[in-house]
Amino acid sequence: MPEADPMYLRKRLSSQLQAARKKAGYSQPDVANEMVWSLSKVMRLESGRTKISINDLRALISFYGLPDSAATELLASAQDARRQPWWQEYRNLLSEGFKSYLGYEASASVIRNYELLFVPGLLQTEEYARVVLSQSIVPEKEELLELRMRRQERMLQQDSDTELRFLIDEAALRRVVGTPALMQAQLAHLRAVSELPNVSMAVIPFKRGLYPLLRSPYVIFEFSAPEQDMVVYLENPDGSVILRDKATVGVHRNVEDYLESFWEVENSHAEPLSDWQDSLTEA
Repeated sequence: MPEADPMYLRKRLSSQLQAARKKAGYSQPDVANEMVWSLSKVMRLESGRTKISINDLRALISFYGLPDSAATELLASAQDARRQPWWQEYRNLLSEGFKSYLGYEASASVIRNYELLFVPGLLQTEEYARVVLSQSIVPEKEELLELRMRRQERMLQQDSDTELRFLIDEAALRRVVGTPALMQAQLAHLRAVSELPNVSMAVIPFKRGLYPLLRSPYVIFEFSAPEQDMVVYLENPDGSVILRDKATVGVHRNVEDYLESFWEVENSHAEPLSDWQDSLTEA
């Protein structure tokens, strides 16, 4: 997979710091008192909202009494997390939620993407993406199109070790975006991408009826690092939501619910893209 994104590394470092504090037996107020920091600074560092300086990290390592091996790992993580992400030049166009999305996308070992109304962004031709973005309310459409194409260049590589699994509702492929000719080119592009060794692509036909969690698109990110839990990204008209557990405000399902639903749909409701296209041709 592409080099891990600094934003993802920063979030992983914050989780490591929290785990180290708890293992040492300290509370956040304990750390604030010892370091002569505000409690809010400790909370921001452990949530990943604030970068930690190397000097502050060394002070925490000493306070927690971490062994040399753990200290070396944390310091290396902090250095990597201070790099600029590849999408830095687009940062002013992006919401905080989508910045996190790009970090997870670049760092995941497995990405599971379900889409209901549109072809997934990583699978869109430039022409299809341009038509979709033309309906967007943001003014920087060409810049966002360029960003989408660059994401594809990074993720859709013959030698990529990021596993990409797509579930696409038939509605997304029946809806004519642009012109019929554009849609034919889009379907041909899907066939070509589906041949990549790291890509699995399936369609959920209308004839399968209802299935779990069909109303909203979602993406599940799985990571190779054992300490990093899976993350679900939800996008809706009210904005994006990063889901890690049931505590997320306004969300009544957890990560496991989405993973189990994806598996169920993939195994019991979906058909390989090639099979679906064969049935379409016969019809």
